[in-house]
Amino acid sequence: MAVELVHLSKSDWSGLRTALIEELEAHLHPQAQIRVIGELQHRENIQLILTSHSPNLTSKVPLRNLILCEGNNAFPLGSEFTKLEDDDYKFLECFLDVTKSNLFFANGVILVEGWAEELLIPALAKLMKSSGIINRDLTEAGVSVVNVGGTAYLRYAKIFLRKAEPTIGIPVSIITDLDIPEYSKSGDEYIALNAADLMAEKEIAINQKKSDLDDGPVRVFVAPHWTLEYSLLRSTSLGNVFTTSFKEAHTRVDDADLEYEVAKKLLNKGLKKQHIAYLMSQAIEADIRGAKKFSIEEKDPASQYLVDGIKHACGISD
Repeated sequence: MAVELVHLSKSDWSGLRTALIEELEAHLHPQAQIRVIGELQHRENIQLILTSHSPNLTSKVPLRNLILCEGNNAFPLGSEFTKLEDDDYKFLECFLDVTKSNLFFANGVILVEGWAEELLIPALAKLMKSSGIINRDLTEAGVSVVNVGGTAYLRYAKIFLRKAEPTIGIPVSIITDLDIPEYSKSGDEYIALNAADLMAEKEIAINQKKSDLDDGPVRVFVAPHWTLEYSLLRSTSLGNVFTTSFKEAHTRVDDADLEYEVAKKLLNKGLKKQHIAYLMSQAIEADIRGAKKFSIEEKDPASQYLVDGIKHACGISD
């Protein structure tokens, strides 16, 4: 590559100053990849066209300069083609790191808010396969779970949204919390809010998120209750494994009213979400390898949003 670039840089070169580089990352250590791509981006008066399967490289190239190949189409990711705004490009160039850049190479993408979902969702997909709901887990289906570390999932989702046809055929699931508390705190007291009063507010919030986020291959799947953990507690199929994991993570809780205990820790921001998700995923995977006592109900109202989100990312539609 170095020799060819020297030739292209000669002052008496009379040909087309274009270099085509296939799989730049081949035989290069990740740190060397980053150094090379950094150097290439400073070359002037030469057009460089590279192909790559390396998230190391895609995380270091400006998003506007990437072209995503899918099916028989090539999709430039410049602002004239995507629904990304200028501010989105600035944000993504700061936060679209090597881990998140896996989304460019996936057959399907699941965008999640935090570590709890990132840990738990692959285990749930394996349980869905074990329960006969899907025939491949996320690894087998080539689906990436991308933890965006908050609620900035729309910025990442808009990478896949086009201003004009054709659309990108990679299904994207956004799995998010409802974020409507079902308890309030008054002094040292924690008070359950009226379920009937919350019902209309929940429906409005879910419909609003769907109208804001559902677009093309992107679909949003919203927890029916407050958060992931609060929904799992109410799940008929996953409630038991959640309860066991919650009590292992929080040893000093009142067994008589776990809903109250979970709500109290959510309001105080003391719920060990990552630890609980880790314990749940370990229990699920151990059961799949051994006793196979666990199953997940496809139409369980409290956890159906997780099932549907996984199915959509795997290319399965009802």
